[in-house]
Amino acid sequence: MPRFSPQFARFRWTPGRTGRDTAPPPDISRAAALDYFNSQIAGAVEGWLGDRMWQVIDMIGEIFDERQIDGHIVEFGVHHGLFLFLLTVLRRNDEKCVAVDVFDQQDLNIDKSGNGSLAIFKSHLDNLIGPYKQYFQIVQRDTLSLDIGELNGLLGGRRAKCVSIDAGHTVHHVFSDLLLAQDVLQAGGIVAVDDFMSVHWPGVTEGFYRFMSTANRRLKPFLYFQNKLFLTTISEHATFVEMLQAKIEERYPDEVRYVRWKPVELAGERCIAFA
Repeated sequence: MPRFSPQFARFRWTPGRTGRDTAPPPDISRAAALDYFNSQIAGAVEGWLGDRMWQVIDMIGEIFDERQIDGHIVEFGVHHGLFLFLLTVLRRNDEKCVAVDVFDQQDLNIDKSGNGSLAIFKSHLDNLIGPYKQYFQIVQRDTLSLDIGELNGLLGGRRAKCVSIDAGHTVHHVFSDLLLAQDVLQAGGIVAVDDFMSVHWPGVTEGFYRFMSTANRRLKPFLYFQNKLFLTTISEHATFVEMLQAKIEERYPDEVRYVRWKPVELAGERCIAFA
């Protein structure tokens, strides 16, 4: 059996690197946007992200296109914006990117699960995002203080096709953030939960299972990949898994053959796991 690189290799941030002077023009293809992310953003923005996460987001983008899934993009817990900037490759037309983080209000960061900076995030918007900056909306607050009415207002009454959960890593934060996510998620959209099954952040896993056992109405997990757990809506779950499995088998047949991608049961549901 061939040897593979470690599962949790991360993008390396290069201090002082700021990307190129000119951000990409508007309305470029997803392939071009992914190339720009990998070549100009990944090493210029401090953060923690699996080195192959862009491949999964690319496959999810294809599924969105094929199923005509639209909606805004929301991230709870932004840090300096690395994963949110990757998710922007899925943005189309007038879809917004809503960034919610305590940023400089670090007294609210009770578990010290990151140290965001509003000034740094804004500088990345200026230097790396360029014409797409107009679609970003910044909300500086703890997600525990955000209720569904306010979140719906931020989205203008429209649903989200992506919700990333990476704010407070306490049981209460993850439980509350999943409650918000399930209420605003578009049918067939995705929720990404960071640091699931991390030994350093057990509150994330406990919060997820507490949500699933006591409050879940709409979500099922479909993929565990490089420290993130992905969920979609119940009625679209089976189709999403089948479409994703087909794309994985087409793109990564050797990894499928050597069982790096494996069907598993997670929280009682059919899911694909990568190791």
